[in-house]
Amino acid sequence: MYGYAAMAVAGLVFAGLTGSGAILLDGAYSLVSFLMVLLARRVAKLVETPDSDNFHFGYAYFEPLLNTIRGLLILLLVAFGVGTALIAMFSGGRPLNAGMALIYAVIIGAICISLSVVQRRNAKRTGSPLLEVDARNWLIDGMLTVAVGVAFLGAFVLSRTAWADWVAYVDPAVVIVLGMVMLPTALSIVLGNVGELLHVAPEHTVQEEIRQRLDQATDGLALRQCDVRMVKVGRYFYVLVKLIVGDDFHCNEIGQLDGIRNNIAAALAGCHPRLVLDVVFTADDRWVLGLVGGEKKGDEKTKHNT
Repeated sequence: MYGYAAMAVAGLVFAGLTGSGAILLDGAYSLVSFLMVLLARRVAKLVETPDSDNFHFGYAYFEPLLNTIRGLLILLLVAFGVGTALIAMFSGGRPLNAGMALIYAVIIGAICISLSVVQRRNAKRTGSPLLEVDARNWLIDGMLTVAVGVAFLGAFVLSRTAWADWVAYVDPAVVIVLGMVMLPTALSIVLGNVGELLHVAPEHTVQEEIRQRLDQATDGLALRQCDVRMVKVGRYFYVLVKLIVGDDFHCNEIGQLDGIRNNIAAALAGCHPRLVLDVVFTADDRWVLGLVGGEKKGDEKTKHNT
């Protein structure tokens, strides 16, 4: 949080001193990140708290929601920066203090990349998607600043040649290039987190691994079907297993069912650091579909979805 605040102030101050739209974009990016980190502090605490009367399934969805908002704001910044840069390109460029801008790029670029390494280690240690996105943002900011520094170095050299008039076009050109570089990452943040909010299933390889482990854990049981539903939300991975028992399945006590649950939990251990598992037993296909009050059209197509 303090890092983003310092970056935002430095970016806005140096943008005024140098007249650089690229540095202004960098400072605005850091300002957005600072505001998002303020919210992320609250969200990180909420995610770890138990469910409540208003949120019966906890607060895991707040993480992808916050990351989605963050990605959308970055997209808006990119659109604004590239738009103003295009206008400048066709109106004679922008005057630039290349020497001062180069000093900014060297110092800030080194800080950003260092913080990216620190946050990536923290993200791996905690499993937090908030820190993962934060580390990615620091890396983007560092790469952006380094690229700006290279361009400003070229502008500084160019200003001492017969082509000094072209220096005015360096800054808007840099903004356009940086916007194109930032765009894919911002889109991936938005699409990935919107997918979690919409309950999009995980990658096919993850589903296959879960199913294979389930097959091993339930081998030998008298089952007619094993229906699996799974979704990743924030730092949690939810797996719902519905076991349709056959006529030969016999249960003398609840402890027997809990024993099967324990076997399944042990089989899935290691698939995700924060696994939330529900195992349901039934002899009626309707409960696999989650229906109450009769069949619906198309339900037969959903029975075997995983």
